[in-house]
Amino acid sequence: MTRTVVLGAGVVVGAGGWSLEASATQIDARFGISIAGIPVGSGTVKASVNGRDYSIDGYAQTTGVSKLFIDSKGRAISKGRFSGAKSLPSMYALNSKEDKIHNVVQIAMHSGNVSNFSASPPVANHSDRIPLTRVHTRGIIDPMSGLLMSVKSKNNRIGKSVCDRTVRMFDGRWRYNFELFYKGTEQVRLSDGKGYVGPVTKCGAKMRFVAGHRPNKKSTKFMENNKDIEAWFIPVGDDPVVAVYRLQVGTMVGRMVLQAQELNIN
Repeated sequence: MTRTVVLGAGVVVGAGGWSLEASATQIDARFGISIAGIPVGSGTVKASVNGRDYSIDGYAQTTGVSKLFIDSKGRAISKGRFSGAKSLPSMYALNSKEDKIHNVVQIAMHSGNVSNFSASPPVANHSDRIPLTRVHTRGIIDPMSGLLMSVKSKNNRIGKSVCDRTVRMFDGRWRYNFELFYKGTEQVRLSDGKGYVGPVTKCGAKMRFVAGHRPNKKSTKFMENNKDIEAWFIPVGDDPVVAVYRLQVGTMVGRMVLQAQELNIN
């Protein structure tokens, strides 16, 4: 489950604020990943918001001493558009390798409804697994699309309205919801001057599995009772859009944090 959160990231909506002639906003970020305060990985995210269309390209890998225990790297991409009060992804692809396990996920979507998907290797067959049906894959977003969220207007990019939503996510194997709630706002500034300076909105989250999972599995129960899930969002350019600046998730071995160390928005 930790791998899913790291590579998906790993946590989208109003026509009123959009300009039909808006130029593309580019986001270029470098992230650090730590568990229990120990650096374990790094990653990059390049994203573009062009009017109502968006695209996201992310890469992550383990680094340093952590590679002695697990050698992992992966790339994920997503494309879609914003419409009204929704994010409507059109495609998602993940290609990752963890030691000798090669993980490939592809999801094709139309207006946020899955039309086709594949995941290799597939989930193991267990009698207690909640079946994933077609109805579960309607009105969803993919993990990469969760890095960008649309809001009603530019005036709603900071504060409670950012968090007032449930994110319905499908990653090719599991369907789950993140129920966001407002925890506050604060000002951030990176000491080296390479990152974002300004306000962030802090959203807490409760994770609720819907399908594809095993309800009695230890990791499932842990995540559903997890009180240490947070996503911090920042405004994106002049668009009615916010992006994830920091993601923290409690794990069985300590808090995992994914945070932007360098960030450019143009």
